[in-house]
Amino acid sequence: MKTLFAILFLLLAPTAQAQVLIQAPSASPTDFKKYLQENPTTRSYGDVQIEKLQQAPDQEQQLFHLADLSPNEVPQGLDTLTRLNQQSALSTLSLQFLRDLTSKWQSGKPSPQIQSSVRNLHCKFSLLQQESGPTPCAVETVSLENLRKLNPWMKALAVESQLIPLEESSRLRIVTEAPYHFTLISDSHASVKFYGTFAQLLQQTNTPQALIEGGCGGFQSQIDDISLSLQARVFFTPSCVQATNQADEETEKSWVQRNKKWLIPTAAILVGGGIYAMKDKKITIDKPSFK
Repeated sequence: MKTLFAILFLLLAPTAQAQVLIQAPSASPTDFKKYLQENPTTRSYGDVQIEKLQQAPDQEQQLFHLADLSPNEVPQGLDTLTRLNQQSALSTLSLQFLRDLTSKWQSGKPSPQIQSSVRNLHCKFSLLQQESGPTPCAVETVSLENLRKLNPWMKALAVESQLIPLEESSRLRIVTEAPYHFTLISDSHASVKFYGTFAQLLQQTNTPQALIEGGCGGFQSQIDDISLSLQARVFFTPSCVQATNQADEETEKSWVQRNKKWLIPTAAILVGGGIYAMKDKKITIDKPSFK
């Protein structure tokens, strides 16, 4: 029974983390940035998304096993690496490890086809580590200006887990035909993720979902992360910063409506499990006030 209550608590209780601040779409980016500077214990929503990309313990653990492969097992290791990379963005530690691993694999003298694949991967991982100098791969330096124009709501661009500056002169050095995980990050909208080449990314028409709908007088949260929804605050103006879980009743109702497909069955399972666990149990209340 204790286990059931523990599961329910983990599902519904907010985590004890630093406060997260979301920028309302109507808010001034300058005022939002100034508020963050004046409240150093508060993190922006975009920064939290970047941190999530940079850490992936399960992914890292699976990749570390590839270090034990013999030269003859490199083709199988390459298949595993490709599959894991397709599934999700590579964390900071994964990128560092794979740069060294692919360098080791190249020294093992694999077949020409495997050698070409490993070489391109090594170039990809090395360039994301900001390594300069000549490379044996087909590489190009692309401007981020068009991407910024197509997505003016974007605060930052993450390539795998590497944060790329978005200043006017920002450029990105990439392997031309290599697919990457691109994540378009904002403080006011849900992140947009895409896996493919940079040229394919520019062809996408993105319709980002605003995290907050409404104004200071009443708003609804569109955050699907229950933990974040319960602990975040929304910045409208310096004099109007509201908690997402206390804004109004519609905030909670909207969250329940969007998540009832899993919330109701989960609650039913927990309640049903509790009833089953209490079956045939004798309950004794031993407290002076009841005597």
